[in-house]
Amino acid sequence: MSEWKQTACNLCYVNCGVEVQLGGEGEREIVKVRGDKAHPKSQGYICNKAARLDFYQNSAARLQHPLRRRQDGSFEQVSWETAIAEIAAKLQAIKEHHGGERIFYYGGGSQGNHLGGAYGSSTLGVLGVKYKGNALSQEKTGLAWVFSRMLGACPHAEIEKAQTVMFLGKNPFMSNGMNQARNFLRAIAKDASRTLIVIDPRRSETADYADIHLAVKPGRDAWCLAAIIGRIVQAETLPLAWLSEHTSGCEKVMAKFNAIPVAQYARFAGLEPEQVNEVAAVIARSTSFATEEDIGVQMAPHSTLVSYLNMLLSLLTGHFGRPGTLAIPVQLVDILPVDRFGELDENDKEVSRRQLPVTKAPIHSNMYPGNYLAEEILNDSDERPRAIVIESSNPVHSLAQADKLRRAIRSLECSVAIDIAMTETARECDYILPASTQYEKWEATYFPRNFPENYFHLRPPVIAPLPGTLPEAEIHARLVEALGYFADGELDELHEAAAAGIETYRDVFFNAVMGNPKIKKAISYVLYRTLGPTLPEGKATTAAVWGLCQVFAMTYPEYVAKAGFTGPAAATALFNTLLDSPSGAVIAVASHADTFKRVPFPDHKIRLVIGELFEELDELQRLRPLVDTSTEYPFALVAGSRRAYTANCAIRDPRWAKGKAATALTIHPDDAQRLNIPDGARVTLKTKGGQAEARVAYDERLHPGTLSVPNGQGMHFEDEAGKPVDSGVYANELTSSDHRDKFIGTPLHKFVPANIYISEA
Repeated sequence: MSEWKQTACNLCYVNCGVEVQLGGEGEREIVKVRGDKAHPKSQGYICNKAARLDFYQNSAARLQHPLRRRQDGSFEQVSWETAIAEIAAKLQAIKEHHGGERIFYYGGGSQGNHLGGAYGSSTLGVLGVKYKGNALSQEKTGLAWVFSRMLGACPHAEIEKAQTVMFLGKNPFMSNGMNQARNFLRAIAKDASRTLIVIDPRRSETADYADIHLAVKPGRDAWCLAAIIGRIVQAETLPLAWLSEHTSGCEKVMAKFNAIPVAQYARFAGLEPEQVNEVAAVIARSTSFATEEDIGVQMAPHSTLVSYLNMLLSLLTGHFGRPGTLAIPVQLVDILPVDRFGELDENDKEVSRRQLPVTKAPIHSNMYPGNYLAEEILNDSDERPRAIVIESSNPVHSLAQADKLRRAIRSLECSVAIDIAMTETARECDYILPASTQYEKWEATYFPRNFPENYFHLRPPVIAPLPGTLPEAEIHARLVEALGYFADGELDELHEAAAAGIETYRDVFFNAVMGNPKIKKAISYVLYRTLGPTLPEGKATTAAVWGLCQVFAMTYPEYVAKAGFTGPAAATALFNTLLDSPSGAVIAVASHADTFKRVPFPDHKIRLVIGELFEELDELQRLRPLVDTSTEYPFALVAGSRRAYTANCAIRDPRWAKGKAATALTIHPDDAQRLNIPDGARVTLKTKGGQAEARVAYDERLHPGTLSVPNGQGMHFEDEAGKPVDSGVYANELTSSDHRDKFIGTPLHKFVPANIYISEA
């Protein structure tokens, strides 16, 4: 058995540092996993899921050579040379006949697999690709729009230091999604000086640790939050002097919430007014308050409005720019980009917004909403997409109405999947290019958003690449070259500079970028092919990170210096430190004192009013659910809940999940008994979008009237004998692409009207 090797988990966006021990034939199996105590944030912590990483690394679905679809729909193996040449020719022809904007892109790095996405940008730049989307654009772009309009930057909630913490639609005990989640929950539960508030229809495992659990009625979080804010405003407990100094729009907000009928809203949300009053009082008197939300509300009715109210709750009560509140971190890469909005009218509404050409769907944070993708393709418009490149992503499985997206992809003139496994999406594409896993190549974790210290984890491979696969850096480099973008000798000066040393290269590189517009469109490719070969053996794919370090050190010299990187060579020193730190390293240290200076608006003030959402608040007065159940569909289905053995789609083998009910459809016992459905029964789950067979399990934690199926299930998987393995409910065979947020287009997967019946024998 091998020595312990440092790397990271890829099963949630925290990407905890882990150590792995290898075994099996050729030491290609991950046989043991433990937490990496040297990691700056996880510090040895891992959850139960990380122990199962070998199910990702050694899946029977792994791709080992390029594939091309035949006329009959089956696939044939082709060489890398053939696949690259044909893909480049087809994409180039589409660019010449229809324009590069008719080539769409989706993906760019799954959990922990982010370095490949950096190299995809060169292929997109060369082709002139204009429209990009990924998983964030069906989850987090509503939140991004909110924080961009209010703060102009992506904040971090310092829950580790806050006196009062609130989780909204978030169950970190199961989903993690924060540093050392279970350690945090245990610690705050034991600390009598701190308060944990959980807002969730279900009595989640996280709610077990809470001081206050608001079991809000499903789909009515907006009324709950509006009532809490209304109570705080009406109790006249706001920090008026602070608001006057640091915010704009305070008077308008106060007038709006002074008119909120708190008790009425509370009852409509399924709560007693006294519960809302208690939460409001706790937040108002807290010395520090931090709140985090997750897809439990970001994929639920009023998702963007709820994100606004949640952010407003912190900012209106003055919990910004102090320890234990909201702060603006410094990141090497903004994985959730700030949304660049334009002019606002007199009502604080956007005058214009970039849109998709056919559906006119709004583009936020430079990403189109995924649930418009099939609709954008399936039409006769001359402006419809003609091709798509899908990388490290599985939208046919993760976006709503899977069958519609299948038809859309099949209708395109060219479709390409770059992935490690034969996914539901890859099955629909014309070409499939096999990538190496995150444990077979240099990789990076771009998600960390911490304060005041932030870190970055650049890590080496721990397993040799599977023969026949390539890292994304090489795949995209070959595509750029097949497209004939650079003339022979056009990059010779950079090759020569790299051979002379990294500091010589730096000056020549930036002069070349300024003098040759073509390089700007393919920066990652240029770095990989010119600087990459001169880096220590095997490290060529880290060249893009060298470029990021240069920009980062120039943008944030003060914060980089506080992390120990100073002088003209600070950026290169930072890069070398990352190369030599297999557990990751601190890259910048910010400060609370600078927080307001980093609000990028001319007056450095927080903007409390978002006109579009402010107007939407008036709709709440009607006391009508945005989405409701009916006689035909009397249940609210949570299509994709987090459980002990669910994660993203990285693990395809359903046998990784322990427990007899790991993939079951859950129902409250009272509902099941009313319908004479025994625990463990086989049922038919039906929605307007379709139906599926599932095994039932009772869950008394559920809010009555709700059903739940876990995320990441229903993927096609065959065992060693080629026999399909039951993998649970494929939730997006049941959802609808037009069941989405009116502002951003994020899907409302957490409230899908549904019904269940005992299946016929």
